[in-house]
Amino acid sequence: MNVPPLPLRWRRRDAPLPAAAVAAWAAVAAELRADTLMRVAAGAHLRACAGREQSWLLVLGDPADLPWADGAVYLGWDGGVLVPTLAQPWPCADLLREPLRRRTDQRAGLIALLPGLVLAGPLPQEPLDPARLAP
Repeated sequence: MNVPPLPLRWRRRDAPLPAAAVAAWAAVAAELRADTLMRVAAGAHLRACAGREQSWLLVLGDPADLPWADGAVYLGWDGGVLVPTLAQPWPCADLLREPLRRRTDQRAGLIALLPGLVLAGPLPQEPLDPARLAP
């Protein structure tokens, strides 16, 4: 679910968060999808969720297994919210988690906050099924 953005300010983090996910949208999502499928075929244990008509893709996994695509954004956990590894929102993610849940879906287990974009949906628990991600 895409949600209208909140008025936030972003600043560069002093130390990056450990990568836990990678996100991409529009044309970059297709490239991320291709690398994700290749890594899963090679044995990587990844989980993923995608927007309607796969307009965006978010892949979770161990940092060494995460796929790569030029223009994708790596995310780390901050206060129960995924945010860019190199950026820190203000107000802080801890304060934003519950308002974001109310604005999206009370059942949203996954909230990713990016500059100008909020992605929300169920947190994928099962390993990625390549057939569900294929275009």
